[in-house]
Amino acid sequence: MAGYEPGIKAATASAVFKVRCKSTRPGEAVFVVGSHEALGAWSTAMALALTTTADTFPTWQSAPIPLLAGMMVEYKFIIQREDRQGTPQWQKFDGNYRVTPVAGQVLQAVSDWEVASAEISTLEVPEEPPVEQVPKPTKPTEADKAIAQQENEERLLKMAESGVEKAAAEVIETCPLAVTLTKREMSRRNFSQSLLTLDVDAPEPEKAEKAENEKAEKAEETKKEEKLDKKEGEKTEGTPQSTTATEEVKEVNESTAEDADAQAEQAEQAEAQDAPAEAPADVVVTQAPMDDEDEAVEYEVPLKGLGAPAVRGVPLKHITSFSALADVADAQTKVEHRRREKEKAQSRYQPYNLDVPVVIVTSEVAPYSKTGGLGMVAASYGFEFARNGHRTMVVAPKYKHYDGISYCGETRVRIKDQEENVKYWHLRKDCGEGKGTDFLFIEGRGIQRDGGLYNDDDGREYPDNLERFTMLCLAAMEAPLILDINGEGKYGDKVIFLANDWQAGLVPVYMCYKYRRHNCYTQARAIYVIHNLGYQGQYHGHDACRFFGIDSKAAHDLVLGNCINLSKGALICADRVLTVSPNYSKEIQTASGGFNLQDFVSAKAASLRLAGILNGIDDCWDPAVDPDVFVNFSVEDFEKGKMENKAALQKMLGLDVNPDLCLIGFVGRLTWQKGIDVLASVISWLMQDTGNGVTGQVQLIMMGNGERQYSDTLRWAESNYKGRVCGYVGFDPKVEHQMMAACDLLLMPSRYEPCGLPQMYSQMYGTLPVVHATGGLVDSVKDVSIGVETATGFLVSPLSSDKLKETLFRAVELNIKRKQDFLRMQRTAMQHDYYWPKAMDEYERQIDIVLYEPATVR
Repeated sequence: MAGYEPGIKAATASAVFKVRCKSTRPGEAVFVVGSHEALGAWSTAMALALTTTADTFPTWQSAPIPLLAGMMVEYKFIIQREDRQGTPQWQKFDGNYRVTPVAGQVLQAVSDWEVASAEISTLEVPEEPPVEQVPKPTKPTEADKAIAQQENEERLLKMAESGVEKAAAEVIETCPLAVTLTKREMSRRNFSQSLLTLDVDAPEPEKAEKAENEKAEKAEETKKEEKLDKKEGEKTEGTPQSTTATEEVKEVNESTAEDADAQAEQAEQAEAQDAPAEAPADVVVTQAPMDDEDEAVEYEVPLKGLGAPAVRGVPLKHITSFSALADVADAQTKVEHRRREKEKAQSRYQPYNLDVPVVIVTSEVAPYSKTGGLGMVAASYGFEFARNGHRTMVVAPKYKHYDGISYCGETRVRIKDQEENVKYWHLRKDCGEGKGTDFLFIEGRGIQRDGGLYNDDDGREYPDNLERFTMLCLAAMEAPLILDINGEGKYGDKVIFLANDWQAGLVPVYMCYKYRRHNCYTQARAIYVIHNLGYQGQYHGHDACRFFGIDSKAAHDLVLGNCINLSKGALICADRVLTVSPNYSKEIQTASGGFNLQDFVSAKAASLRLAGILNGIDDCWDPAVDPDVFVNFSVEDFEKGKMENKAALQKMLGLDVNPDLCLIGFVGRLTWQKGIDVLASVISWLMQDTGNGVTGQVQLIMMGNGERQYSDTLRWAESNYKGRVCGYVGFDPKVEHQMMAACDLLLMPSRYEPCGLPQMYSQMYGTLPVVHATGGLVDSVKDVSIGVETATGFLVSPLSSDKLKETLFRAVELNIKRKQDFLRMQRTAMQHDYYWPKAMDEYERQIDIVLYEPATVR
């Protein structure tokens, strides 16, 4: 039946909306608007467009719309122009239609434009095939198991990071991450920051010695207690007290939150026991339970006790992404690079609104403040929009005093029913050719801290972060209206606000509920940029109306469940939503990638106000002039240049100098999200020479820092494969550049990656990426399956140990046995354009669209 899609019955509940309407004119369409977010939450600007054809006119209908089962939805139809301009025409009767979705069913609501009642029916599901035609169930293949395990792991990780109490409970019951989560103090279980990105730095000598003494004392006490328990057990039940290492690890995985700490101690004791006889001497075999499966998957885990941990490179406290430590090319370097690379620097889109200023609101901006990729991207926005011709302002907190800044004004903002004084500090940065960017730094109570930007030195989130970033948003919105910068006049109230992530999420909310209601910023637009939806800005225990000075309707937009959610408010109120890659904009519309906000993202997509733009890379990533590499090279002489860089890096890192080996690199945070556990499971296989001419013909460089267990994996690999593996625990930006220039392959087995930058860096240096097919990695890597003439790398899907081995075997074999095809792919990768001017064409197009569309009205 029309409107039914196979598989929709598996959804919680769905409805198809139909209306017979002959009143439309050319250029007009029928929309459905209603109480549910998927229907625009009664906002005509967010109404869901219906479709018709020459065969079905005058019937207009929607696709099946996912709704909450049992929750009544009110709705009505409107006629308006297809571009949503002008005044909408409502149905003329009083009241609304109503439909109550039923779990597991697809309801069809059919109406007539002139009639106030609707016919509700259930769409028929295609009949099941006869019993004799139903194929007999087959045992799941290894690929099926890998896919199921991957999906479950990704779901559990994202649920944990979303900070939802119910989700955390499910993780504790089924996931090995439970121990990591439950061992953190409650103060670290904040809702605005990720649960899994805290640094695990090497302990200071005094603290380390103290910790060892405490551990020894605790061990003695534990032994005494065990002896007593054993005697009591023998007296009562006579049950042996010892268990195998595998059984104890399994008990840890299945333990509840209350027993997590005790179980973790048992696991540590178990690791000290001997490995099973059939396992290699350098590893123990642990088992991770799989949902709905009787079998378990084995992973190789390095034994501890390799001596004092050595951490190289720069300290990583408060750093959540290695991109925060990367250098940014200055204006002169960028101008020179674009003069040399004229083809890549040339704009292919002619913007219509270069006279509209751009105001970038961000919690961090390089080089002044940065913990991750957000700071780097914000700095690029500031440079690129100014270079294009926009008057450009970047607004960020003044976390400390920066050289060259000067006081330029102040104002007062209202937070929590009280006035707060805010000062503005200004710095003008030259962008070349007479253009420049205004950097505004906000100073106010609570902004400056002795620790990091968001957390203190112990990893605890500052308790007043909500106040700090509310102040940032209010100050940013006042700045264009009140500040006369450099004597050039005020920016005015026709500007584009680019609000980045949850810290700037209140900009669209205040735009709708504060400024536009008082006829201010009526011509301005707010674009919300999602860099990672896993970070949402969720806070408990606040009265939204009093805290933000807004009415109950605005508060409803900000509240999700029993807490404030700044990302939800931004999604609803923004005039347009952008993500940092096209594929990521699709992933966050799904239950597995939406972090509980997928319905709001889907509503934005349904109203055609969602788009994804792949981030650009900085001009400093250019092998022809890179000062950090051993030998500079270009696409014309890359074969010779990469060979010389490989030899130099092999020598520097203590690897055997051998040009015939395939050199594979990994750079990333040592966390479960980056897939380091999957990489660890294939190290021994990669190193073992079985006579196939591929495995055993490999060298591996792994650089990163993060969770201790993964740092130990790097040290274990280096100690067991001297001259063939370098486990660089730490991070050095210079070494990262040298790896890009020297390696043949770059490995990125990330479980999810909104954009990702290393895979683009590597291609510019002729290093082919091997990546998991997720997020921005899909958008930036062309798989070898499309042909070596156009491919730039290798995609792994699904992410599993076996699939990674299969893809790596194909990549290494191509490098060793089919050198000309590998060289062709390297040349194609180096000729690709991932620099910012290309990305800016898309940003300018989105600005033109959002200024053409009507503003969001709430």
